Amino acid sequence: MKLQFSKTNIDQLTSSMKILFTVFFLVTPLFICAQITRQDSISISKKKHSVNYLGFRFGGLASSFSHKNDLLIPAPGKKSLPAWHAGVAMDLFTKTHYNARVELSYLNKGAKETFTNDQISIQSTNRLQYLQLTALPLIIKPGYRKINPYIAFGGYYARRIGIKSKSKTGQGSWENDPVTAENLNVKNDFGYSVSAGVYFWKRPVFELRYEAGLSSVSSSSGIKNRSVILSFSI
Repeated sequence: MKLQFSKTNIDQLTSSMKILFTVFFLVTPLFICAQITRQDSISISKKKHSVNYLGFRFGGLASSFSHKNDLLIPAPGKKSLPAWHAGVAMDLFTKTHYNARVELSYLNKGAKETFTNDQISIQSTNRLQYLQLTALPLIIKPGYRKINPYIAFGGYYARRIGIKSKSKTGQGSWENDPVTAENLNVKNDFGYSVSAGVYFWKRPVFELRYEAGLSSVSSSSGIKNRSVILSFSI
């Protein structure tokens, strides 16, 4: 049985093939572009998700000396030494519910103390200047989209780069106190820290931190640093 094709059938078949190829060549580039755009958007969103905070920290602090193994918490006032700090901070990674951060800061610690007995009253001020490296390996947050309160746990290592010690007796004038400065002869300080603060998007805004030294800053006396630090980040 022979199949016979008329000219009309051949023309219809040719027209259909042209339409099919036209659709194919039009749709295929659009499909490829759509795939590339989708992959790019996924890459961009992943890149945005992995962007970590890098910026500056600055603020004030109140510090005191602990002469015993207690949890002395300094407070602004006559019994604590007011000071300031500044430095840089960087998040090592950013996850939904936790972060990790490292910081490098210049800060002042020390104490303002008064020693009295029945005969004499001596006021002493010691300002210790440190270059400090802080690591916060555990920053826990609820994972909200915009505003995230957090608590953080970590530790620090500080190297003393300067000291200013002054004292005065009774109503006398302030004078340099080399004896006390010589007694505070340990230059390395390390301890732990506990913080509470707020992230806005993925940037820390402000933070309140308590730092407690674990080593004495004097080789002859059990004197340890205690600080409450208020920080702002940009």
